[in-house]
Amino acid sequence: MTKTVRIILITLSTLLVLAIVGYFVANTIISSKVENFLKTELPENLSVDYKSLIVSIWQGSIVLVEPKIVNKGSHSSKTIIEVELDTVMVDGFGIWNYLVNDKINVQDVKLRRPKLLYNHNKAIPKSEYKQSSQKQLQQDVTIERFNIQNAEISVKDFETDSLMFQTENLTANVRAIEIDSATVKKRMPFKYEGYNISIDSLFYAMGEYENLKIATVNITQNEANFMDLKLYTKYSKEEFDRMISIERDHFDVSIAKLTLQDQEFGYDKDSIFYFKSPKTIFETPEMYIYRNKLIADDLTRKNLYSKMLREIKFDLTLSEVALNNATIVYSEKVNADMGAGQLSFSSMSADIKNISNTYGESEKTTLDIDAVFMAQTPLKVNWEFDVNDVNDTFIFKVDLGKLPAADLNTFSKPNLKVNLEGELLQTYATVSGDANTSRVDMKVNYEDFKVEVLDGEAKKKKTVLSAIANLFIAKSSDKASDGFREGNKEGIERNYTKSIFNFLWISIKSGLTSVLTGDGKSKD
Repeated sequence: MTKTVRIILITLSTLLVLAIVGYFVANTIISSKVENFLKTELPENLSVDYKSLIVSIWQGSIVLVEPKIVNKGSHSSKTIIEVELDTVMVDGFGIWNYLVNDKINVQDVKLRRPKLLYNHNKAIPKSEYKQSSQKQLQQDVTIERFNIQNAEISVKDFETDSLMFQTENLTANVRAIEIDSATVKKRMPFKYEGYNISIDSLFYAMGEYENLKIATVNITQNEANFMDLKLYTKYSKEEFDRMISIERDHFDVSIAKLTLQDQEFGYDKDSIFYFKSPKTIFETPEMYIYRNKLIADDLTRKNLYSKMLREIKFDLTLSEVALNNATIVYSEKVNADMGAGQLSFSSMSADIKNISNTYGESEKTTLDIDAVFMAQTPLKVNWEFDVNDVNDTFIFKVDLGKLPAADLNTFSKPNLKVNLEGELLQTYATVSGDANTSRVDMKVNYEDFKVEVLDGEAKKKKTVLSAIANLFIAKSSDKASDGFREGNKEGIERNYTKSIFNFLWISIKSGLTSVLTGDGKSKD
Protein backbone atom coordinates (compact mmCIF):
# COMPACT_ATOMS: atom_id res chain seq x y z
CA MET A 1 0.00 0.00 0.00
CA THR A 2 1.51 3.30 -1.03
CA LYS A 3 1.89 6.20 1.35
CA THR A 4 -0.69 8.27 -0.59
CA VAL A 5 -3.33 5.56 -0.42
CA ARG A 6 -2.59 5.12 3.29
CA ILE A 7 -3.09 8.84 3.91
CA ILE A 8 -6.36 8.86 1.95
CA LEU A 9 -7.68 5.87 3.90
CA ILE A 10 -6.68 7.39 7.22
CA THR A 11 -8.32 10.70 6.22
CA LEU A 12 -11.52 9.01 5.11
CA SER A 13 -11.59 6.88 8.23
CA THR A 14 -11.07 9.95 10.38
CA LEU A 15 -13.85 11.83 8.58
CA LEU A 16 -16.15 8.82 8.94
CA VAL A 17 -15.41 8.58 12.65
CA LEU A 18 -15.93 12.33 13.04
CA ALA A 19 -19.20 12.09 11.09
CA ILE A 20 -20.42 9.23 13.25
CA VAL A 21 -19.32 10.99 16.41
CA GLY A 22 -20.80 14.24 15.12
CA TYR A 23 -24.06 12.51 14.38
CA PHE A 24 -24.33 11.16 17.89
CA VAL A 25 -23.15 14.45 19.39
CA ALA A 26 -25.74 16.36 17.36
CA ASN A 27 -28.40 13.85 18.38
CA THR A 28 -27.34 14.33 21.98
CA ILE A 29 -27.44 18.13 21.65
CA ILE A 30 -30.92 18.08 20.08
CA SER A 31 -32.17 15.57 22.63
CA SER A 32 -30.74 17.71 25.39
CA LYS A 33 -32.41 20.88 24.03
CA VAL A 34 -35.76 19.12 23.69
CA GLU A 35 -35.50 17.58 27.15
CA ASN A 36 -34.40 20.92 28.59
CA PHE A 37 -37.34 22.64 26.91
CA LEU A 38 -39.81 20.11 28.32
CA LYS A 39 -38.29 20.40 31.80
CA THR A 40 -37.46 24.09 32.18
CA GLU A 41 -39.24 26.21 29.56
CA LEU A 42 -42.81 25.07 30.07
CA PRO A 43 -45.10 26.88 32.52
CA GLU A 44 -44.66 25.80 36.14
CA ASN A 45 -48.13 24.28 36.29
CA LEU A 46 -47.52 22.17 33.14
CA SER A 47 -45.64 18.86 33.29
CA VAL A 48 -44.68 16.41 30.55
CA ASP A 49 -43.66 12.83 31.28
CA TYR A 50 -42.79 10.24 28.63
CA LYS A 51 -41.47 6.71 28.28
CA SER A 52 -38.69 7.58 25.84
CA LEU A 53 -37.44 10.29 23.51
CA ILE A 54 -36.00 9.29 20.13
CA VAL A 55 -34.14 11.86 18.03
CA SER A 56 -32.68 11.33 14.55
CA ILE A 57 -31.02 14.30 12.88
CA TRP A 58 -30.43 12.10 9.82
CA GLN A 59 -34.18 11.76 9.32
CA GLY A 60 -35.00 15.07 10.99
CA SER A 61 -37.40 13.32 13.34
CA ILE A 62 -38.34 13.46 17.01
CA VAL A 63 -40.55 10.85 18.63
CA LEU A 64 -42.03 11.01 22.10
CA VAL A 65 -43.27 7.60 23.20
CA GLU A 66 -46.28 7.45 25.52
CA PRO A 67 -46.15 11.07 26.63
CA LYS A 68 -48.46 12.34 29.36
CA ILE A 69 -49.16 16.05 29.69
CA VAL A 70 -50.75 17.45 32.83
CA ASN A 71 -51.81 21.01 33.57
CA LYS A 72 -52.71 21.60 37.22
CA GLY A 73 -53.87 25.15 36.69
CA SER A 74 -52.96 28.15 38.82
CA HIS A 75 -56.27 28.44 40.66
CA SER A 76 -56.46 24.91 42.02
CA SER A 77 -54.33 21.85 42.63
CA LYS A 78 -56.86 19.77 40.72
CA THR A 79 -55.87 18.72 37.20
CA ILE A 80 -57.29 21.05 34.57
CA ILE A 81 -55.97 19.31 31.45
CA GLU A 82 -54.61 15.80 31.07
CA VAL A 83 -53.46 14.34 27.75
CA GLU A 84 -52.14 10.83 27.13
CA LEU A 85 -50.89 9.71 23.71
CA ASP A 86 -49.40 6.64 22.09
CA THR A 87 -46.80 8.76 20.34
CA VAL A 88 -45.99 12.28 19.23
CA MET A 89 -44.03 12.14 15.97
CA VAL A 90 -42.26 15.09 14.39
CA ASP A 91 -40.82 14.54 10.89
CA GLY A 92 -38.82 16.85 8.68
CA PHE A 93 -37.52 18.86 11.59
CA GLY A 94 -35.24 21.70 10.40
CA ILE A 95 -32.23 20.99 12.61
CA TRP A 96 -29.98 23.71 11.21
CA ASN A 97 -32.73 26.33 11.38
CA TYR A 98 -33.36 25.39 14.97
CA LEU A 99 -29.69 25.38 16.06
CA VAL A 100 -28.67 28.55 14.22
CA ASN A 101 -31.84 30.66 13.92
CA ASP A 102 -33.78 29.30 16.91
CA LYS A 103 -36.82 28.71 14.65
CA ILE A 104 -38.89 25.56 14.61
CA ASN A 105 -39.53 24.33 11.06
CA VAL A 106 -41.44 21.05 10.73
CA GLN A 107 -42.83 19.16 7.77
CA ASP A 108 -45.13 16.81 9.62
CA VAL A 109 -46.51 16.48 13.16
CA LYS A 110 -48.59 13.43 14.13
CA LEU A 111 -50.43 12.91 17.39
CA ARG A 112 -51.47 9.26 17.59
CA ARG A 113 -54.47 8.25 19.71
CA PRO A 114 -54.51 11.21 22.08
CA LYS A 115 -56.92 11.05 25.01
CA LEU A 116 -57.66 14.49 26.37
CA LEU A 117 -59.53 15.27 29.56
CA TYR A 118 -60.34 18.90 30.31
CA ASN A 119 -61.96 19.92 33.60
CA HIS A 120 -63.71 23.18 32.78
CA ASN A 121 -63.43 25.70 35.61
CA LYS A 122 -65.78 28.66 35.17
CA ALA A 123 -63.80 30.60 37.76
CA ILE A 124 -60.74 30.87 35.51
CA PRO A 125 -60.89 34.02 33.33
CA LYS A 126 -60.49 33.37 29.61
CA SER A 127 -57.80 36.04 29.39
CA GLU A 128 -55.47 33.90 31.54
CA TYR A 129 -55.00 31.31 28.77
CA LYS A 130 -54.09 34.00 26.26
CA GLN A 131 -51.68 35.77 28.59
CA SER A 132 -49.96 32.45 29.34
CA SER A 133 -49.41 31.67 25.65
CA GLN A 134 -48.03 35.15 25.00
CA LYS A 135 -45.45 34.82 27.76
CA GLN A 136 -44.24 31.31 26.95
CA LEU A 137 -43.66 31.33 23.17
CA GLN A 138 -39.93 31.69 22.52
CA GLN A 139 -39.55 30.53 18.91
CA ASP A 140 -41.38 31.05 15.62
CA VAL A 141 -43.04 27.80 14.54
CA THR A 142 -44.08 26.61 11.07
CA ILE A 143 -45.69 23.22 10.48
CA GLU A 144 -46.49 22.06 6.97
CA ARG A 145 -48.89 19.29 8.06
CA PHE A 146 -50.43 18.75 11.47
CA ASN A 147 -52.33 15.50 11.99
CA ILE A 148 -54.37 14.14 14.89
CA GLN A 149 -55.36 10.47 14.64
CA ASN A 150 -58.21 8.77 16.52
CA ALA A 151 -58.48 11.27 19.34
CA GLU A 152 -60.86 11.10 22.28
CA ILE A 153 -61.81 14.37 23.95
CA SER A 154 -63.77 14.72 27.18
CA VAL A 155 -64.75 17.95 28.90
CA LYS A 156 -66.13 17.75 32.42
CA ASP A 157 -67.43 20.32 34.84
CA PHE A 158 -64.68 21.18 37.34
CA GLU A 159 -67.08 21.29 40.30
CA THR A 160 -69.62 18.54 39.55
CA ASP A 161 -67.53 16.17 37.37
CA SER A 162 -70.51 15.90 35.01
CA LEU A 163 -69.80 15.38 31.30
CA MET A 164 -70.13 18.55 29.23
CA PHE A 165 -68.60 17.52 25.90
CA GLN A 166 -67.21 14.36 24.35
CA THR A 167 -65.94 13.16 20.98
CA GLU A 168 -64.69 9.80 19.75
CA ASN A 169 -62.35 8.93 16.88
CA LEU A 170 -61.57 12.52 16.00
CA THR A 171 -59.17 12.88 13.10
CA ALA A 172 -57.93 16.30 12.02
CA ASN A 173 -55.51 17.61 9.43
CA VAL A 174 -54.35 21.21 9.24
CA ARG A 175 -51.99 22.54 6.56
CA ALA A 176 -49.37 25.30 6.63
CA ILE A 177 -49.57 26.38 10.26
CA GLU A 178 -47.65 29.47 11.33
CA ILE A 179 -47.21 30.59 14.92
CA ASP A 180 -45.11 33.52 16.07
CA SER A 181 -45.03 36.22 18.72
CA ALA A 182 -47.54 38.29 16.72
CA THR A 183 -50.12 35.55 16.03
CA VAL A 184 -50.32 34.35 19.65
CA LYS A 185 -51.53 37.80 20.67
CA LYS A 186 -54.54 37.46 18.38
CA ARG A 187 -57.87 35.78 19.08
CA MET A 188 -56.95 33.17 16.47
CA PRO A 189 -53.40 32.44 17.70
CA PHE A 190 -52.11 30.86 14.49
CA LYS A 191 -52.41 31.06 10.72
CA TYR A 192 -53.28 28.14 8.46
CA GLU A 193 -54.12 27.41 4.83
CA GLY A 194 -56.49 24.46 4.97
CA TYR A 195 -58.08 21.85 7.20
CA ASN A 196 -60.35 18.82 7.40
CA ILE A 197 -61.92 17.22 10.45
CA SER A 198 -63.89 14.00 10.98
CA ILE A 199 -65.57 12.73 14.14
CA ASP A 200 -67.39 9.45 14.74
CA SER A 201 -69.60 10.74 17.54
CA LEU A 202 -70.10 13.98 19.42
CA PHE A 203 -71.95 14.78 22.63
CA TYR A 204 -72.60 18.24 24.06
CA ALA A 205 -74.57 19.13 27.20
CA MET A 206 -76.30 22.34 26.09
CA GLY A 207 -77.46 23.23 29.56
CA GLU A 208 -79.28 21.92 32.58
CA TYR A 209 -82.03 20.26 30.55
CA GLU A 210 -80.97 19.67 26.92
CA ASN A 211 -78.31 17.55 25.21
CA LEU A 212 -77.00 17.43 21.65
CA LYS A 213 -75.72 14.28 19.94
CA ILE A 214 -74.24 13.97 16.44
CA ALA A 215 -73.43 10.58 14.90
CA THR A 216 -70.72 11.72 12.47
CA VAL A 217 -69.05 14.99 11.54
CA ASN A 218 -67.05 15.69 8.38
CA ILE A 219 -65.69 19.19 7.85
CA THR A 220 -63.52 20.60 5.08
CA GLN A 221 -63.02 24.19 3.96
CA ASN A 222 -65.60 23.66 1.23
CA GLU A 223 -68.34 21.93 3.20
CA ALA A 224 -69.36 20.82 6.67
CA ASN A 225 -71.66 17.80 7.09
CA PHE A 226 -73.30 16.73 10.34
CA MET A 227 -75.15 13.39 10.21
CA ASP A 228 -77.97 12.25 12.48
CA LEU A 229 -78.25 15.20 14.85
CA LYS A 230 -80.42 14.88 17.93
CA LEU A 231 -81.31 17.78 20.22
CA TYR A 232 -83.44 16.57 23.06
CA THR A 233 -84.60 17.19 26.61
CA LYS A 234 -82.83 14.59 28.70
CA TYR A 235 -85.82 13.96 30.96
CA SER A 236 -89.26 12.50 30.27
CA LYS A 237 -92.16 14.95 29.97
CA GLU A 238 -93.52 13.96 33.37
CA GLU A 239 -90.16 14.23 35.10
CA PHE A 240 -89.39 17.48 33.30
CA ASP A 241 -92.69 19.03 34.42
CA ARG A 242 -91.87 18.19 38.02
CA MET A 243 -88.44 19.81 37.75
CA ILE A 244 -89.31 23.21 36.28
CA SER A 245 -90.97 26.09 38.15
CA ILE A 246 -91.86 28.14 35.04
CA GLU A 247 -93.04 26.83 31.68
CA ARG A 248 -90.40 25.63 29.25
CA ASP A 249 -90.54 23.62 26.03
CA HIS A 250 -89.75 19.92 26.08
CA PHE A 251 -87.80 19.12 22.89
CA ASP A 252 -87.21 16.09 20.73
CA VAL A 253 -85.52 17.23 17.53
CA SER A 254 -83.73 15.11 14.94
CA ILE A 255 -82.04 16.10 11.67
CA ALA A 256 -80.92 13.43 9.21
CA LYS A 257 -78.24 15.71 7.75
CA LEU A 258 -77.13 19.30 8.20
CA THR A 259 -74.87 20.78 5.52
CA LEU A 260 -73.03 24.09 5.56
CA GLN A 261 -71.50 25.03 2.21
CA ASP A 262 -68.33 27.14 1.83
CA GLN A 263 -68.42 28.16 5.48
CA GLU A 264 -66.07 30.86 6.68
CA PHE A 265 -65.26 32.00 10.19
CA GLY A 266 -62.74 34.08 12.05
CA TYR A 267 -62.31 37.46 13.70
CA ASP A 268 -62.83 40.61 11.69
CA LYS A 269 -59.92 42.95 12.48
CA ASP A 270 -59.10 40.64 15.39
CA SER A 271 -62.21 41.94 17.14
CA ILE A 272 -65.64 40.61 16.17
CA PHE A 273 -66.19 36.92 15.46
CA TYR A 274 -67.95 36.20 12.18
CA PHE A 275 -69.53 33.14 10.62
CA LYS A 276 -70.92 32.95 7.10
CA SER A 277 -72.22 30.37 4.68
CA PRO A 278 -73.92 30.94 1.30
CA LYS A 279 -76.16 27.89 1.76
CA THR A 280 -77.27 25.79 4.71
CA ILE A 281 -79.41 22.68 4.20
CA PHE A 282 -81.47 20.75 6.76
CA GLU A 283 -82.47 17.31 5.46
CA THR A 284 -85.58 15.69 7.00
CA PRO A 285 -85.68 17.66 10.24
CA GLU A 286 -88.31 16.48 12.72
CA MET A 287 -89.28 18.64 15.69
CA TYR A 288 -91.61 17.53 18.46
CA ILE A 289 -92.31 20.24 21.03
CA TYR A 290 -94.40 19.89 24.19
CA ARG A 291 -95.36 22.63 26.64
CA ASN A 292 -97.33 22.28 29.85
CA LYS A 293 -99.37 25.49 30.21
CA LEU A 294 -100.44 24.48 33.71
CA ILE A 295 -96.99 25.50 34.94
CA ALA A 296 -96.41 29.17 35.78
CA ASP A 297 -95.80 31.45 32.79
CA ASP A 298 -92.32 32.63 31.91
CA LEU A 299 -92.86 36.38 32.20
CA THR A 300 -89.56 37.49 30.70
CA ARG A 301 -89.86 39.71 27.64
CA LYS A 302 -89.66 37.82 24.33
CA ASN A 303 -88.06 39.59 21.38
CA LEU A 304 -89.16 39.18 17.78
CA TYR A 305 -86.75 37.39 15.45
CA SER A 306 -85.60 40.63 13.81
CA LYS A 307 -84.42 42.01 17.14
CA MET A 308 -82.85 38.66 18.14
CA LEU A 309 -80.75 38.70 14.97
CA ARG A 310 -79.93 42.39 15.33
CA GLU A 311 -78.59 41.90 18.86
CA ILE A 312 -76.45 38.79 18.25
CA LYS A 313 -72.99 39.48 19.65
CA PHE A 314 -71.17 38.27 16.53
CA ASP A 315 -71.57 38.74 12.76
CA LEU A 316 -73.79 36.04 11.25
CA THR A 317 -74.41 35.70 7.51
CA LEU A 318 -76.47 32.74 6.32
CA SER A 319 -77.44 33.76 2.79
CA GLU A 320 -79.81 30.87 2.14
CA VAL A 321 -81.24 28.21 4.44
CA ALA A 322 -83.28 25.30 3.09
CA LEU A 323 -85.48 22.89 5.04
CA ASN A 324 -86.31 19.73 3.09
CA ASN A 325 -89.17 17.42 4.10
CA ALA A 326 -89.51 18.85 7.59
CA THR A 327 -92.01 17.85 10.29
CA ILE A 328 -93.14 19.98 13.23
CA VAL A 329 -95.55 18.74 15.88
CA TYR A 330 -96.51 21.09 18.71
CA SER A 331 -98.37 19.78 21.76
CA GLU A 332 -99.80 22.00 24.47
CA LYS A 333 -101.37 20.86 27.73
CA VAL A 334 -103.94 23.32 29.08
CA ASN A 335 -106.32 21.16 31.15
CA ALA A 336 -105.09 18.87 33.91
CA ASP A 337 -107.79 16.27 33.28
CA MET A 338 -107.09 15.96 29.55
CA GLY A 339 -104.22 15.22 27.22
CA ALA A 340 -102.28 17.83 25.30
CA GLY A 341 -103.78 19.45 22.23
CA GLN A 342 -101.75 18.99 19.08
CA LEU A 343 -100.96 20.90 15.89
CA SER A 344 -98.87 19.34 13.12
CA PHE A 345 -97.03 20.42 9.98
CA SER A 346 -95.55 17.79 7.68
CA SER A 347 -93.88 17.51 4.25
CA MET A 348 -92.57 20.98 4.87
CA SER A 349 -90.12 22.72 2.58
CA ALA A 350 -88.78 26.15 3.45
CA ASP A 351 -86.59 28.56 1.52
CA ILE A 352 -85.19 31.16 3.90
CA LYS A 353 -83.06 34.07 2.73
CA ASN A 354 -80.75 36.39 4.64
CA ILE A 355 -80.61 35.11 8.20
CA SER A 356 -78.08 37.76 9.04
CA ASN A 357 -77.18 40.87 11.00
CA THR A 358 -74.63 42.07 8.43
CA TYR A 359 -76.79 43.17 5.47
CA GLY A 360 -77.63 46.74 4.55
CA GLU A 361 -81.03 48.37 4.92
CA SER A 362 -82.26 47.27 1.48
CA GLU A 363 -81.95 43.55 2.31
CA LYS A 364 -84.80 41.73 4.07
CA THR A 365 -85.10 38.34 5.69
CA THR A 366 -87.72 36.25 3.87
CA LEU A 367 -89.27 32.86 4.53
CA ASP A 368 -91.23 30.98 1.87
CA ILE A 369 -92.81 27.84 3.31
CA ASP A 370 -94.89 25.03 1.82
CA ALA A 371 -96.33 22.41 4.16
CA VAL A 372 -99.21 20.08 4.90
CA PHE A 373 -101.21 21.25 7.92
CA MET A 374 -102.98 18.70 10.12
CA ALA A 375 -102.35 15.73 7.81
CA GLN A 376 -104.14 16.87 4.63
CA THR A 377 -104.42 20.65 4.20
CA PRO A 378 -101.95 22.48 1.90
CA LEU A 379 -100.39 25.54 3.53
CA LYS A 380 -98.26 28.32 2.07
CA VAL A 381 -96.60 30.99 4.18
CA ASN A 382 -94.63 34.07 3.19
CA TRP A 383 -92.92 35.94 6.02
CA GLU A 384 -90.80 39.05 5.66
CA PHE A 385 -88.97 41.38 8.07
CA ASP A 386 -86.04 43.78 8.13
CA VAL A 387 -83.36 43.11 10.75
CA ASN A 388 -82.23 46.75 10.59
CA ASP A 389 -85.70 48.12 11.35
CA VAL A 390 -85.71 49.04 15.06
CA ASN A 391 -89.53 49.00 14.99
CA ASP A 392 -89.43 45.30 14.02
CA THR A 393 -92.11 45.62 11.35
CA PHE A 394 -93.09 42.42 9.56
CA ILE A 395 -95.58 40.98 7.08
CA PHE A 396 -96.88 37.44 7.49
CA LYS A 397 -99.08 35.97 4.73
CA VAL A 398 -101.00 32.69 4.88
CA ASP A 399 -102.66 30.73 2.07
CA LEU A 400 -104.52 27.76 3.57
CA GLY A 401 -106.28 25.19 1.40
CA LYS A 402 -109.24 22.94 2.13
CA LEU A 403 -109.39 22.23 5.86
CA PRO A 404 -112.07 20.07 7.50
CA ALA A 405 -112.81 21.90 10.74
CA ALA A 406 -112.85 18.56 12.57
CA ASP A 407 -109.09 18.28 11.90
CA LEU A 408 -108.59 21.09 14.42
CA ASN A 409 -110.39 19.19 17.18
CA THR A 410 -107.20 17.42 18.30
CA PHE A 411 -106.14 20.87 19.49
CA SER A 412 -109.42 22.67 20.23
CA LYS A 413 -111.08 19.85 22.20
CA PRO A 414 -108.47 19.35 24.97
CA ASN A 415 -107.35 23.00 25.04
CA LEU A 416 -110.53 25.01 24.38
CA LYS A 417 -113.15 22.33 25.17
CA VAL A 418 -114.75 23.07 21.83
CA ASN A 419 -115.49 20.84 18.85
CA LEU A 420 -115.63 22.37 15.40
CA GLU A 421 -117.73 21.24 12.44
CA GLY A 422 -117.83 22.26 8.80
CA GLU A 423 -115.16 22.97 6.23
CA LEU A 424 -112.82 25.86 5.49
CA LEU A 425 -112.50 25.65 1.70
CA GLN A 426 -109.92 28.40 1.26
CA THR A 427 -108.38 30.89 3.68
CA TYR A 428 -106.19 33.93 3.04
CA ALA A 429 -104.72 36.04 5.83
CA THR A 430 -102.21 38.87 6.00
CA VAL A 431 -100.82 39.95 9.35
CA SER A 432 -98.80 43.17 9.30
CA GLY A 433 -97.31 44.41 12.51
CA ASP A 434 -94.38 45.57 14.55
CA ALA A 435 -92.99 44.98 18.04
CA ASN A 436 -96.17 46.32 19.65
CA THR A 437 -99.33 45.89 17.58
CA SER A 438 -100.64 44.19 14.46
CA ARG A 439 -103.41 44.33 11.89
CA VAL A 440 -104.99 41.33 10.22
CA ASP A 441 -106.89 41.18 6.94
CA MET A 442 -108.62 37.90 6.25
CA LYS A 443 -110.97 36.27 3.78
CA VAL A 444 -112.41 32.77 4.06
CA ASN A 445 -114.56 30.57 1.84
CA TYR A 446 -116.28 28.06 4.13
CA GLU A 447 -119.48 26.13 4.60
CA ASP A 448 -121.56 24.54 7.38
CA PHE A 449 -119.39 25.94 10.14
CA LYS A 450 -120.60 25.16 13.68
CA VAL A 451 -119.23 25.31 17.20
CA GLU A 452 -120.00 22.67 19.81
CA VAL A 453 -119.20 23.81 23.36
CA LEU A 454 -118.27 20.89 25.64
CA ASP A 455 -118.58 20.30 29.36
CA GLY A 456 -115.69 20.37 31.85
CA GLU A 457 -114.53 16.87 30.91
CA ALA A 458 -114.94 17.60 27.19
CA LYS A 459 -117.26 14.61 26.83
CA LYS A 460 -120.73 16.10 26.49
CA LYS A 461 -122.13 18.95 24.44
CA LYS A 462 -123.44 22.01 26.26
CA THR A 463 -126.57 22.48 24.17
CA VAL A 464 -127.60 25.95 25.30
CA LEU A 465 -124.11 27.49 25.10
CA SER A 466 -123.55 25.85 21.73
CA ALA A 467 -126.82 27.28 20.40
CA ILE A 468 -125.96 30.77 21.66
CA ALA A 469 -122.47 30.63 20.16
CA ASN A 470 -123.81 29.56 16.78
CA LEU A 471 -126.29 32.47 16.77
CA PHE A 472 -123.33 34.82 16.29
CA ILE A 473 -121.61 32.77 13.61
CA ALA A 474 -122.41 32.97 9.93
CA LYS A 475 -122.91 29.36 8.94
CA SER A 476 -121.47 29.68 5.44
CA SER A 477 -119.72 32.25 3.27
CA ASP A 478 -121.75 31.52 0.11
CA LYS A 479 -123.83 34.70 0.41
CA ALA A 480 -120.79 36.77 -0.50
CA SER A 481 -120.51 37.53 -4.21
CA ASP A 482 -117.20 35.74 -4.66
CA GLY A 483 -117.87 33.01 -2.11
CA PHE A 484 -115.58 34.61 0.52
CA ARG A 485 -116.42 36.39 3.72
CA GLU A 486 -113.95 39.09 4.68
CA GLY A 487 -112.90 40.54 7.99
CA ASN A 488 -110.15 42.55 9.58
CA LYS A 489 -108.94 43.76 12.91
CA GLU A 490 -106.35 46.37 13.79
CA GLY A 491 -104.66 47.51 16.97
CA ILE A 492 -104.12 43.93 18.16
CA GLU A 493 -101.79 44.29 21.12
CA ARG A 494 -98.87 42.01 21.58
CA ASN A 495 -98.24 40.23 24.88
CA TYR A 496 -94.54 40.93 25.37
CA THR A 497 -94.08 37.83 27.53
CA LYS A 498 -95.21 35.59 24.65
CA SER A 499 -93.39 34.52 21.50
CA ILE A 500 -93.94 35.76 17.94
CA PHE A 501 -96.06 32.65 17.28
CA ASN A 502 -98.50 33.67 20.01
CA PHE A 503 -98.66 37.13 18.40
CA LEU A 504 -99.42 35.61 15.00
CA TRP A 505 -102.00 33.27 16.52
CA ILE A 506 -103.98 35.97 18.35
CA SER A 507 -103.87 38.09 15.18
CA ILE A 508 -105.25 35.30 12.98
CA LYS A 509 -107.81 34.37 15.66
CA SER A 510 -109.01 37.98 15.69
CA GLY A 511 -109.32 37.92 11.91
CA LEU A 512 -111.26 34.64 11.95
CA THR A 513 -113.61 36.01 14.60
CA SER A 514 -114.20 39.07 12.43
CA VAL A 515 -114.97 36.86 9.42
CA LEU A 516 -117.38 34.55 11.26
CA THR A 517 -119.25 37.14 13.31
CA GLY A 518 -119.02 40.28 11.14
CA ASP A 519 -121.00 41.32 8.09
CA GLY A 520 -118.65 39.54 5.73
CA LYS A 521 -117.13 42.72 4.31
CA SER A 522 -113.78 44.32 4.85
CA LYS A 523 -113.85 47.41 7.07
CA ASP A 524 -110.89 49.56 6.05
